[in-house]
Amino acid sequence: MAESGSVEIRVDNEKLDMEFDGTIGELLRELKLMREEVVVKVNGKLAPETKNIFKSDKIHIIKVVFGG
Repeated sequence: MAESGSVEIRVDNEKLDMEFDGTIGELLRELKLMREEVVVKVNGKLAPETKNIFKSDKIHIIKVVFGG
């Protein structure tokens, strides 16, 4: 079970401080981001959608650019 509390989240270069309790997948749904369009790092390491988020974690969500 994840600890609830304020989590430091960056989406590209925008910093968000929010209360969140759940997994990476649940966070992406709350932020209305599609898993296929982002890379998620937790504390500097790539993280799966099922990883629980803890209040001490630093989340960095990077939007992937498509096209050519």
